[in-house]
Parts: sequence; C-alpha cells; structure tokens
Amino acid sequence: MKRYADLHIHTCLSDGSDTAAQALALASKNNVSYLSITDHNTMAAYTREAWEAADRLGLRLISGVELDTIFKGKQFHLLAFGAGTDNRRLIEACAHNARVQEDSNLSLLRRMEKDGLDVREKEYEKYEIPPGRGGWKLLNYLFDAGMTKTLLEGLKYYGQYGGDSDKIPFVDLDEAVRIVKEASGVPVLAHPAEQLPYNPYEADHTPFWSALNELLETGMEGVECVHPLHSFGLQEELAALCRERGLFISGGTDYHGAFFSKQKQTIGGQMVGADLVGRLIDSVAGKG
Repeated sequence: MKRYADLHIHTCLSDGSDTAAQALALASKNNVSYLSITDHNTMAAYTREAWEAADRLGLRLISGVELDTIFKGKQFHLLAFGAGTDNRRLIEACAHNARVQEDSNLSLLRRMEKDGLDVREKEYEKYEIPPGRGGWKLLNYLFDAGMTKTLLEGLKYYGQYGGDSDKIPFVDLDEAVRIVKEASGVPVLAHPAEQLPYNPYEADHTPFWSALNELLETGMEGVECVHPLHSFGLQEELAALCRERGLFISGGTDYHGAFFSKQKQTIGGQMVGADLVGRLIDSVAGKG
C-alpha cells in the first residue's frame, strides 16, 4: 500500500483553523503516514500530547516550523524540519518574528483609527480569535468589527494603509538558515513560486531560476517542490533540480483548514508519495 506525506500544514496556533489534535485525526483519516505541523513562527503544537496522539494514530510526526525571513528586501518563507523544539536560538527567532509581525499589524490599525475608521486599539489589544476560524488576529478583529464581509477581504487595508510584509524586520534568511542548522534541522525553501513569479505559459523562465539559485546559495538544503501553487511541470522541474544538486525534496498542502477556503485543500490532498520525500524523512529520523 502506497504511503503519503504532508509536510506543510497549519493549526490554530498560527493562522489555521484546526487544533493540532484535529489535524492529526484528519491526517490519519486521509491515510497520511508522515506529517509535519509547520505553523508560522511557532513550534507550540509539539506538545507531549501531540507526540503521543501521533503514536496512537500510527502517524510519523516530524517537527517543523515555517519562518518568515527577509532576503534582499523581500519576504521569503523558510521551512525547518527536524529542528529541536526546545532550541533557544530557534525559539528566539520565532518570538522575534511574531513580535515584529504584531507590531506591524498594530501600526496599521493605529493608522486606520487615526483616519477615522471604526476601529479601536484598546479593543484590539483585548481581542481573541474565535475558535475554529483561522486567520490572524487583525483580520479577525476587522471582520468582527464589521469592517469586512470576509476575513480575506480585510487584506485590502494592508494595501491602503501601508502594510507591506517586505518591510517587516523579520530574521534575515542567511541567519535563519544558520539557526535552523545549529538546531540540527533541515532548512527548506517554501513554495518558491509564491514569492518568485513563474508563468508556465512563458517561454523564458530565466529570472525565476536565477532568483531561485540565489536563494539556494544561502545554504538551503531543500526545496518544497510539491505545493498547491506549483503546476505539475514546475514540480517536476524543481524535483529534477533537487536530485541533480543533492537537495532534499519536500511537499505538502499548506493546509489552513477553514481559512483560505478558496484553496479547497485538505491534509494529504497533494498526494505526496512518501518515496518522493523519503530522503528528507529519513534525515530527520528521531529528531525534534
């Protein structure tokens, strides 16, 4: 029987809607054998209860986190697999990213309030995201304050009030790669086609591959080849590049539950064969 992996999912501990327990149960239901919870800038999902639940369900749980990073003035996402969940420097990097992200959100909210919109900083500070919804705090607050009809509609305010993620002082990519390696983890570039424009109908993809090479030169050890944003052709090309250079191949659904519902993705939905990502899985055996 073919085994499957999903090495990129999110829970309510970042911007997903499911709890870790719900995500594990769904993975088991969907015949996923290898799972990594890669919440944004936190490894809080990796509790003793989560490891024990994975064992009961017959799941191989691989520690993971998705770090926001900056490279040459642009935001990129870095997946880290097998890193120690109690590593001090990695925890500090996660905390730094979470702090500057929230500082940016709060600054945006203050600009909205100053402009006379019906939002209140004091209300926002006390606000908590309703369980089971997903998304991040500011989008949920704007939705419940009646400023938007949907969570994702709230993204319009980022454009109107200067919410540019490229300008948030996240950890530098080079530094993040070093931190992950020092934590005995494997740094993998997440969904390159999200940050690097790639049109399968264009004849010349030189800019994409040139930019990708620059990113890999930071010491990256793998690439997320399989992702909902990647065409089948790009997945094959990325996997071929990884094999040629001895890099790890990764893949997953980037599952967020009810959040990003337009993606219509579920855990295991990318049908990533365990054989495709087997080298990565074997490399992080017993880590985390």
